[in-house]
Amino acid sequence: PRAPCSPLPLHTMPGVMKLSVLCALSALLVADGVSAGLRRTAMSMAAQKGEVAGESKAAEQFFREFLGALPKNITKAKQEAVVASLEAEVGRLSENVKKIKDMEKVEAAHKHDHDSVKDSLKGKDKAMMENMDAWSERMNEKAKVGAMNVISKLKNAIHLVKKGALSGNKDASDRLDDVLKHMTAMAR
Repeated sequence: PRAPCSPLPLHTMPGVMKLSVLCALSALLVADGVSAGLRRTAMSMAAQKGEVAGESKAAEQFFREFLGALPKNITKAKQEAVVASLEAEVGRLSENVKKIKDMEKVEAAHKHDHDSVKDSLKGKDKAMMENMDAWSERMNEKAKVGAMNVISKLKNAIHLVKKGALSGNKDASDRLDDVLKHMTAMAR
């Protein structure tokens, strides 16, 4: 048999050379495994954070269009349904903010372990881990702030709908329009 990337069969190589080739190959395989493991971890973290951020954006866009398409006067039952829908979404987004905070707590609790692993890495793996950490912090903050902003707008919309924005109260209706304009500006 031949050693991978070796022009000579293993049985013709001197013992020390065989050992050094095998050690070098195993080091490459381990390093490649570390890189693959880091990539898997990065992909998993990106999926979690993207899901939270995406849900906030989707909720914002949906309710902006949903509330904007409602007639100015709807029945009390429909108003209650709108409020229930908005409150349910506030609950989901609040749960997402809680998940982000929980992820941050877990990351903080394992920071020492994470730092020791990062210290053992070299070159590209260490740089990738540092970039991933910086990205993770930015995404956590961005997702949290985005969700809290959407929650604020939805709570404001709930208040205005309860106040009569969809049942003829002109002042509340105008203020709801302003909230929807702010949600449109946030989306850009």
